[in-house]
Amino acid sequence: MSEVQDLPPLSSVVLLRLRDYARRPVAEQARLSAQLETALAVLLPDIAARERLVLEGSGVAAVAVLGKATAALDFAERALRANEAGLGLSIGIDHGPVEVTGDASGNALAGDGVATAAVLATFAAETGLLVSKNFYTALAQSSPGAESVLVPAGGFSDAGLRTYQAFRVDREAPRRRRRRFIIAAAAVIFALSAAAVALRVGAPDRPRPLAPYVDRAVSYFGSYVFDRLMRFVLDHQQE
Repeated sequence: MSEVQDLPPLSSVVLLRLRDYARRPVAEQARLSAQLETALAVLLPDIAARERLVLEGSGVAAVAVLGKATAALDFAERALRANEAGLGLSIGIDHGPVEVTGDASGNALAGDGVATAAVLATFAAETGLLVSKNFYTALAQSSPGAESVLVPAGGFSDAGLRTYQAFRVDREAPRRRRRRFIIAAAAVIFALSAAAVALRVGAPDRPRPLAPYVDRAVSYFGSYVFDRLMRFVLDHQQE
């Protein structure tokens, strides 16, 4: 477990859980635990030792990231790739209070941050990774815009009927939002242009005191949308 002198009141907790660990034969449990330890050994050096607390248990590993929330999300996504090797991880992330407790058996991580991350990891069997509303907010505050890759994944309730609002990672979500915005903006421009043409044809001699301002606004908005359309097309071609 990493030694940290000043533990912040709130930390981003990444909890990694091996699915169906308790129901597996002892030999397979040992193999999966060794694989999890190897994955942690490879991934953890990307987070400075002074900015993390790590605890491993039976089929579970908890990592409290004391720095930016983006570091926790990056670590979780890299850890999730271990499933490609058959590790079978479910990961939950929360941002909340964490404390270090100790007894005769050793140290442990405790607190609402750990408990919520554990619940989310339990429900993450299908998506692989779920994050809490608290983490979503922390990510938005520490790195504005980074939360755009998180999309709602519904609500979940634990055995105590406590409800959790969860989000999953979707790296394509920002692109889809830009695409919807561009399509909607293009539709608005088309509708305004059609209305303007119809008005000019139907009432060509009407007074137009605001015509210069309207034409300038339509020209600026049209140029902006055209520029975004071209950027979208070029980015799509490069990929």
